Amino acid sequence: MKRLLFLLKKEFRQIIRNPFMLRAIIGVPLLQMLILVPAVTFEIKRLDLAVADNDRSPDSRELISKLTGSLFFRSAAAPLNMADAEAMLFSGDADMVLVIPDDFSEGLAGITTPRLQVLVDAVNATQAMLGWSYLTSIVRDYNREVIMARGAATSAIPGISTSPRYWYNPTLNYKYFMLPGILVILIIAIGLMLAGLNLVKELETGTLEQINVTPVRRWELIVSKVIPFFIFGLLDLALGLGVGWIAFNIPFEGSLLLFFGCSAIFLLAVLGLALFLSTLASNRQQYLFVAFFFTMVFILMSGIFTPTESMPGWAQQFNWVNPVAYLMRINRMVMLKGAGFHDIARDVGMLTVLAIAFITLAIRAYRKRA
Repeated sequence: MKRLLFLLKKEFRQIIRNPFMLRAIIGVPLLQMLILVPAVTFEIKRLDLAVADNDRSPDSRELISKLTGSLFFRSAAAPLNMADAEAMLFSGDADMVLVIPDDFSEGLAGITTPRLQVLVDAVNATQAMLGWSYLTSIVRDYNREVIMARGAATSAIPGISTSPRYWYNPTLNYKYFMLPGILVILIIAIGLMLAGLNLVKELETGTLEQINVTPVRRWELIVSKVIPFFIFGLLDLALGLGVGWIAFNIPFEGSLLLFFGCSAIFLLAVLGLALFLSTLASNRQQYLFVAFFFTMVFILMSGIFTPTESMPGWAQQFNWVNPVAYLMRINRMVMLKGAGFHDIARDVGMLTVLAIAFITLAIRAYRKRA
């Protein structure tokens, strides 16, 4: 135990004396929370809509007014013909083009078949689908108003009234969805990047070779590397949570103790993986390359940005060994739904198994290197 205390004292001194490490530990969570939470969003707002109005009637002008007056569309320059419309889509001056034919008002009067043409820039498939959904919803409401205004027998049409209630995120604020995932990215940045770099740096400077000839045991060395970054990781998590609460008024419905307990298990898993990877690297460049690869794969496949249910089967199977996927689900369940331990027991159990496995790998890999 005395040897472990001396090693911990050495580790804390090294971290405190390293200005880059301190800036990263304090600055990274602040920047991530203040920049990523409001910036990373899949909400689609203010799409550029160009309208080619060939009818130029009061009906077409009313429809255009409803579209451009919504929160989803802003008016772009009106194309004069189809060639101009295609050019606007190609240049990016318009995300969508609505073509109103010259018999639009006659169609509403029942003389001809009412029709509209919509051209959509589908390079961004998500934006294209949501934009189309917004537009058709507005057109459908406008069509209903026209039918009622022109004296259709609406009493014979059964009406269905729906009143939605949005649970866990009543205001549909996308920041509430993103912040729990950004907190996971914050922890993995501290645990996987900095902890591994710290060990590789000592390997490059020869400090580990000197420690190897001392009576220090292998597990004592690994534990001395884990504990400081474990503490700093939890402090960063608290800092990030505080920033989210102050800057974005993020709700927290569950237990703080459960939240930090699950994050502690995740930190152990990440630190174990970091130390395992660092024993395989010869220098910091090699470690950064490997750590960046694992970090990106874990984050992109965890469900933080894209639902795992939309991924192919093999990708969903990969998440069995992805610690980020477990903590991301736990954070959202605890923070937004107020889930208790029994609700997340499966994820906590799998996260614990991964933590034990990665720590064991780190100790065994370092022992082989001695």
